[in-house]
Amino acid sequence: MAQEGLFFTGTVLKNNRNLLEEEATRQQLEIQKEQLELQKQAAADKRKEARKKNETKPGSYSLDGMDPFYAEQFQGSVSEYQSFVTDNSMDFDDNPELKNRKLKNEGDLSVNVSRYKSISSDLTSYRNLIKNGKGDKLALAEDGSYLFEYNLNKQKEAVGSGDMTIDEAIKAYPTDVDTIMNRTEWVDPTIALFTADDLPANRKVVSNDGEYEYTEIESDKKDQTQTAIKNSLTVNSQGFHNDPNYKRLYDTKLLTIEGNEMTAKEAFFLEAYVDPETEQVGGITGATNLLDILDPESERFNKEASNAYAEYLAKKISEEGYENRGRKQGGKFVGETSAEKKSREAEEAQMEYNVDTAETIASNETADSQGTGYQTHYDTPGLKVTLEKKNIIETITFADIQNGGSDEATNFKNKAKDAQSGAVSAKVKVMGVTLDSNGIPVVLVKLASDDGTPLAGDAYQVFVRYDILADKIPELSGKNVKQLVNYKKPKADFDPNNHSKG
Repeated sequence: MAQEGLFFTGTVLKNNRNLLEEEATRQQLEIQKEQLELQKQAAADKRKEARKKNETKPGSYSLDGMDPFYAEQFQGSVSEYQSFVTDNSMDFDDNPELKNRKLKNEGDLSVNVSRYKSISSDLTSYRNLIKNGKGDKLALAEDGSYLFEYNLNKQKEAVGSGDMTIDEAIKAYPTDVDTIMNRTEWVDPTIALFTADDLPANRKVVSNDGEYEYTEIESDKKDQTQTAIKNSLTVNSQGFHNDPNYKRLYDTKLLTIEGNEMTAKEAFFLEAYVDPETEQVGGITGATNLLDILDPESERFNKEASNAYAEYLAKKISEEGYENRGRKQGGKFVGETSAEKKSREAEEAQMEYNVDTAETIASNETADSQGTGYQTHYDTPGLKVTLEKKNIIETITFADIQNGGSDEATNFKNKAKDAQSGAVSAKVKVMGVTLDSNGIPVVLVKLASDDGTPLAGDAYQVFVRYDILADKIPELSGKNVKQLVNYKKPKADFDPNNHSKG
């Protein structure tokens, strides 16, 4: 029995040792597990810290040069992109899908920033054309506004209402050059009015030369036409023009004032605008800060000033329209016979023009003080009429030049050819009328640039026969010109000291 007891006791001790070993093993495993967890956490913290150091930051994009509408749309896309990058800033290296999405967003933004700035640059160019009086190169929309502004407003409406994305709106309402530039030649609507006024039915007989009657457009008809133009140029009570063609004239008409080309609006401030504070009339140059008062779409629009501008512009347009529609030869005159007329004119011319002119020619020598290579009486009082201030700009051919082989004439031609290679004609300003050494009426002209501005100094002047420019020198030149160019040499037996002879 004793042995049996001892055996049992040994068995118990053995079992206890096994239990202790198992517990130690379990504790060792728990320790190892905790160590592993600590190691994993330390590794995770280390990776997190590394990612934080390499954290991806969103890119930035400049809005400089971008129209406010496109800047607003673009800024929205930039904000979405920046939020996306910030939220996922530490995960791009571990997530290829996120990284690809980021790269695609950045590519889209780069494309759009260039696109929006290009469109904005086009819009600025269109507005500069209008500002510089070149708005006639731009197409008009159905409501009379410029097509680029119309389409831009349509884009804003479509995007603002949510009907379209910005890309869809740009495609539906384009503002590119090919769409916006005017491809159809625009016709000034006032031309048809002046052409109609020039018909025989609207002209009346005002004089005769003994053989033919001469007609002019009735003054009442001119007044009616000018009033009609003024009414069409006037902004209506709703703030727009009834006829888009006249809106174009209102916005883009160019005028030449004292040899300088400018927009009609600038000319209005220079010549006719009445300052409401000082009551000064005109004299305003560089009127950029005042142009808004003539713009019905501006908050500064002034209806009274706009009406005055419409009246001013109508008068200027009418002056241009009737300039070359003056007196015309009509039907045969019934009355004085042709022979009687010629006899009377010869006597009148002999007595009215030749007496003093013949004496002056006989007692004065010709000269060439103007450096033209041609002898005339240009320096003789009574044999010259100065027309420089009349600002008469015409074109002559080199064949019209008197003494065209002179050095002065050659210099004139060469200077003209500097501006246009192979030229055979030149734009000139009429300086005056005189008689040459043979008593023939001639015109002193001075070489002018393409815009009609005469060259500085007294160089590059020549004489041409008066009959070359006779129909282009207006009657406004005065009675003295008429007397001079109608000069006829006295008959052989005519004694200038005795008016009764001849």
